[in-house]
Amino acid sequence: MEIGEERVIIRSDLNDNPMSAAYILTETQNDRIMMEVINPENGSHEFMFEGYFENKDKITVVHTPDGAAEETSELIRVDNIAEEIERKRLQEIEEEEIAKDEKNRLQIEKEKELAEEKERERLIEKEKKELAKEKEVSQEQHANVNSVQAKYLQIADDLEDGIMREAKELFAHDMQAGFYGQFYSEWDNLLNEVWGVLNETMPKNEMEILTSEQIEWIELKEHNFAEMPDEPASERARGSDYLAFETKERTYYLIENYMN
Repeated sequence: MEIGEERVIIRSDLNDNPMSAAYILTETQNDRIMMEVINPENGSHEFMFEGYFENKDKITVVHTPDGAAEETSELIRVDNIAEEIERKRLQEIEEEEIAKDEKNRLQIEKEKELAEEKERERLIEKEKKELAKEKEVSQEQHANVNSVQAKYLQIADDLEDGIMREAKELFAHDMQAGFYGQFYSEWDNLLNEVWGVLNETMPKNEMEILTSEQIEWIELKEHNFAEMPDEPASERARGSDYLAFETKERTYYLIENYMN
């Protein structure tokens, strides 16, 4: 807007066709000014704005034809309109660049957040796979332990079943004293084999406790055997049966309670 002494020229761009009209500037009672332009076609007065001088170079606009103006509405004096238009153009370019940079920054942050989220998901998935693998290994180990237990239970059952079949073939009713004692070495060998497996697989502290219990069991077995009479021969036979039975029971005890 170019305000001369008698006319006002209004343009939206330096190169467009300006509108020129006479104007009337009126000072109101509240120290404000009101500007009206005279329509060149019909001579009517058309209200442009009402405002006040903030200082010699700036007019604050308070009313426009559309009603009350925004607080930021103002007219600022410029010495060269071409320079002002160029300044505003450069300012708009700068603002566009700032907006573009901000958009790029937000895009980079978004991509970074997406990358971090993907990394978190990858780590979570990795952890799930590791836990699944650990569970699988644990199940395999458990299955292996159970298979070892089942293996030695089967060996013990086969030994016992073989002894009972032979006893049934030899004796119609009661097993003869001393017959079971013949298999003491078989049970003792199996007990030692089970003990060797436990020694390799059990935690050291648990094995130490079990070893103390095993020593006590051996001492008690030998003590009870020593207390048995040597005469007559039937009593010695019962003593050998005692050793075989006790060793069998201890073998089953260790398999069932510690191979798990």
